[in-house]
Amino acid sequence: MKRTELLGEVRETLTNAGFYVSELCSMRPIGFDLVARRDNSLLIIKVLTNIDAMSENVANELRTLSILLKGCPLLIGEHSGTGRLGEDVVYDRFGIQAITSETLKAHLLEGMPLEVYAAPGGLYVNLDREKIIKLRQEQKLSLGSFARSLKVSRRTVQMYEDGMNTSIEVAMRIEDLLDTNVTVSIDILKHQQSKKEIKPGSLETQGFRDFQREIFSILEHVGYKVIPLERCPFEAVSKDKKKILLTCVDRYDKKLLKKARVISSISDITEKHAVLITDKNVVHKTNIEGTPLLVKKEIKKARGPEEILDLIIERLYRKR
Repeated sequence: MKRTELLGEVRETLTNAGFYVSELCSMRPIGFDLVARRDNSLLIIKVLTNIDAMSENVANELRTLSILLKGCPLLIGEHSGTGRLGEDVVYDRFGIQAITSETLKAHLLEGMPLEVYAAPGGLYVNLDREKIIKLRQEQKLSLGSFARSLKVSRRTVQMYEDGMNTSIEVAMRIEDLLDTNVTVSIDILKHQQSKKEIKPGSLETQGFRDFQREIFSILEHVGYKVIPLERCPFEAVSKDKKKILLTCVDRYDKKLLKKARVISSISDITEKHAVLITDKNVVHKTNIEGTPLLVKKEIKKARGPEEILDLIIERLYRKR
């Protein structure tokens, strides 16, 4: 299947599952293709026929964006360098969960739980340690007898009860012995959390023009923390203590007009304000495709993030 067909299939599945889906992010370079929301679940999705085509840098930026937006990154593909991806199996590419489009469809539309994940050595599941301990004790099985029945060591059983995962084969033996399901499903809709604070990247080592660096510096002086992003339709996420701002910084030209529609769509789906900051004062133009438009001299006058947000809200609802 071609990548364009795969994208169409993914969009259809998400729509049928009740998600609001953004415009396709077709500009290059790009780290994701779609964002989709259903209730409190936000997915940030990359679609590749070969999941090995996702680089570590793209994965890192996708993970950073997902943490900032409280979303979940997801990679949809068909195969890796070693062959076709299995159905109902969750793979990993630099910390990003990866599944097939058919697995996505079965999970979202048919309620098929995801329990199996691929790792070096084979396929594994996560065990419900508390349930195993409870049932083993209720059935008066000692660690030793339990281990002998499973054909593993006593130490291995202790590790299972401490939270270690296991292979599918061993999980099946545990379930046969205890006569119930003991695996824990994988939640692909759960957003990633980070214990570490996300720090702004170095502007000097990234592919930004002088004008963009200048705007980032002004925003930081105003009171924002700016996290530059090289593979998004917007160039940065700017945040203060209360708000997240999807920040597009570019010259006013035809390229900016194309980006505006995509950014407006992403803003709607993520429920975050977006802004276009440009170098040219466009007469009678307060927003483009619903995304507020500001110029450099306006943000330089701002005395804090609140004033910039006031301008954004004013122009968001003002007629073009």
